[in-house]
Amino acid sequence: MYAGIGVSKLYQVARIRQLVALTTTLAAALSLVTAATMTFISSYNYPGGHALAMLHAIEPSSNVSVHIDTFSAMTGVCRFGQLRADWVYGKSEGLDLDQFGNFTHLLTSDPKSHMKHGFDIIGTQYGYSGIQLDYNQALTGQFPISVRQEPLVWIMRRVATLDLNE
Repeated sequence: MYAGIGVSKLYQVARIRQLVALTTTLAAALSLVTAATMTFISSYNYPGGHALAMLHAIEPSSNVSVHIDTFSAMTGVCRFGQLRADWVYGKSEGLDLDQFGNFTHLLTSDPKSHMKHGFDIIGTQYGYSGIQLDYNQALTGQFPISVRQEPLVWIMRRVATLDLNE
């Protein structure tokens, strides 16, 4: 409010009226561009939620039991993303590696430990890992700022095991 009063008083001075109008307009435009840019960048902060959506898209079957690790839960997986009533979603912490055999699918940030225990990677979700400035892009007319991404959440499916006693 005080900023508005200050701008109003400055605007009343005839000599700097155009400068005040231009500065105020540029500040508002810069604020809008900054907010839009930060909103775009923040959309990359939710790889867990995107991984769950990807799992829903690639897994048509029912009777699915998904374990959601802590990292995935902290980066976008929530009740609103749990779309299938015929699936079981689990977020238990502190499980031993052999207890993951109760799940058909995993959303995990540590795929290597699960690959040794009967799970294969069926999808990878990338997420925000920084901002990259590339001045060469500016020289070619492209926007010089890009979002750097790296794999953060892996979607895994339990490999069917054969019962040799049959």
